[in-house]
Amino acid sequence: MKITISQSRACAIVVSLLSCTSWTALAQDDSSPSSRLSKLMAMPFATDMTGAKQAPRLAWVEQRSGIRNVVISEEGNTPHQATTYSKDDGTSLWGLTLTEDGKTLAYVEGGDPEALAAPAPNPDNDAKRPVATVHVVRDGKQNTIAGTGYLPEFSPDGRQLAFAQGGTLLLGTASSSAHAVMTTDGMITALRWSPDGAFVALEINRGSHGVIALWNTKRSVLSFIPPGLGFDRLPTFSPDGKSLAFVRTQQPPLLASPEKGTFWSLHSYHLASGMEELLWTPPKGPGSRFWAADELDLTWTPDGRILFPWEGSGWLRVCALSAGGGTPECLTPEKAEVSSYRLSSDGKSLFYTSNVGNPDHWRVWSRPLNGNATALTDETTEAGSLAMAGNDLAVMMTSPTQTAHPILHHDGQWKVPVVPALPKGINFVAPQSVQFHSEDGTNIHGQLFLPPTDMHGPHPALVFVHGGPNRQMIPAFNAMGYYSNAYLMNQTLASHGYVVLSVNYRSGTGYGQSFRETNRIGSAGASEYQDVRAAAQYLRARSDVVPQHIGIWGGSWGGYLVGLALARDSGLFAAGVDFHGVHDMTEPDHPGLSPEENRKQHETEWRSSPLADITRWKAPVLLVHGDDDHDVEFEQSVVLSKALTAQGVTHEDHTFPGERHEFLRQQDWLTAYGWTIRFFDHYLERPEGH
Repeated sequence: MKITISQSRACAIVVSLLSCTSWTALAQDDSSPSSRLSKLMAMPFATDMTGAKQAPRLAWVEQRSGIRNVVISEEGNTPHQATTYSKDDGTSLWGLTLTEDGKTLAYVEGGDPEALAAPAPNPDNDAKRPVATVHVVRDGKQNTIAGTGYLPEFSPDGRQLAFAQGGTLLLGTASSSAHAVMTTDGMITALRWSPDGAFVALEINRGSHGVIALWNTKRSVLSFIPPGLGFDRLPTFSPDGKSLAFVRTQQPPLLASPEKGTFWSLHSYHLASGMEELLWTPPKGPGSRFWAADELDLTWTPDGRILFPWEGSGWLRVCALSAGGGTPECLTPEKAEVSSYRLSSDGKSLFYTSNVGNPDHWRVWSRPLNGNATALTDETTEAGSLAMAGNDLAVMMTSPTQTAHPILHHDGQWKVPVVPALPKGINFVAPQSVQFHSEDGTNIHGQLFLPPTDMHGPHPALVFVHGGPNRQMIPAFNAMGYYSNAYLMNQTLASHGYVVLSVNYRSGTGYGQSFRETNRIGSAGASEYQDVRAAAQYLRARSDVVPQHIGIWGGSWGGYLVGLALARDSGLFAAGVDFHGVHDMTEPDHPGLSPEENRKQHETEWRSSPLADITRWKAPVLLVHGDDDHDVEFEQSVVLSKALTAQGVTHEDHTFPGERHEFLRQQDWLTAYGWTIRFFDHYLERPEGH
């Protein structure tokens, strides 16, 4: 049975047994989960941190109650607003960059950094669709538009601004509109100035391969670094501007074994001679496929070494290679991952964020390039991305009670420009780090959220599954907006009387390459589902849980796992909420495979899909999807809804017109979470008074 409800997007829609009440009315009840969520999501949340090279000036995007603005802090002091936006319309602000003296800022308004080729999102459904626009702010207040595009970067002297739009490079002064100087095939995905401002290096994605081009700003000439048949990435100039380092990667064939090939290499290009040189190729085995977190680029040291990410030991580490080649030296510890790193302003020390000693806890470490490491942050906080602001080190920090916010190490002490605090009258439980084993013996980490002690059990319970799948949940707010929201939702569910277990299933990050790239994950066999099932069995065995009232919720890859849970184990999972999940994993024929190999692969993909077990699906489900999703096709939810209807499975579904994969308007997150709470309250029979 499908429950069809057609009402406005702002309405808090519930199943037909309940009446429709506006979100505003619900939020006026201070004791309701709706009110709690509204207050929590009004907390400041920081992203896109960047610093000036020669001044202690830091800029970032701060979101409050869904309204985004760029703020600037001097020497770690209370920031001032550099923009004056006032509406929760889902317009992203991103791509921040400062001139080296910190006096001029550029940023992008609108567009989608994860879908550069797609039309800009329009989640507020404006009559005129927005476009990605580059703004320049001078002296912290004078805001002008440089043009349409993204990826703004100032020249080292601060006089010129370069940015891209598709395959077009635009140049202008810092105080005037930019103009197109050249256009090439493909999509420009990164650009870097040479130290003397004579060249702009362009990373260009051409679909089947990627190339690096050099634009000569003096002669207005475009040239290409001799490309191969893979993707040339991460162009980085040497300090003297004479050489350019880059990574050349290949996508391994679908059935390739990591022991039989090496799929990336480190190269340099000498600008004067036009000669390319292969510096190093990793050995076969762990690390033979290139992997890097978003915060990990190439970096040149003053003594002529190139820093790069590599997981040759099975763990993602920062390693150093002489520009003349040789054998790399890894600078960060074994059996620990690195998520971000920066060189000190004098180039003598390495700062990095790592989970040394505890895979679920991330701290900032410092070490001289030829010395031992020292922890700079303690065990009460979680560290994220890093930036340099002059001589100051900036860290994006979270804690169990604080959303993402920057802190700065200035003059030997930590300074906190903005201190997020939980709203008055709201308390959080301290998530408990737990471990359990799957059926095949794999050790799985998770975080357990328990209801307040005055809520006597037993309780209904929920498994939360993150997306990605290359993600990791931690026992604190997450530095990603999507998972910061998920954390406060799990806290709200716990305060509402649910036991919640957030599970870091295999194929996630933080636990080494073998965990992330284990056999038969996703469309190759869905082996990670057994970790999700083990999480439910862990909950079922607890004395404070009602074993018949266990639900599951998640989004994206987490939505895929929700679908698998309900299709395969409706006797274990009594209800589920699936945000923009994948439900049919089958793909077109894979190049390089024989017809027979493709047939077998398609069969495996189908058997790994929730739709393959639709006849066993009995539990009710809530489906939520934005119809401008460029990460997971909207049709994935449409086809599941049709199949559920044909099977007579009770389900509720909702669409956000114009929304992307990660909902851009805060009010849409609030509405979707409101649907989620009411859905679980109904189908998991949460006792009255909880």
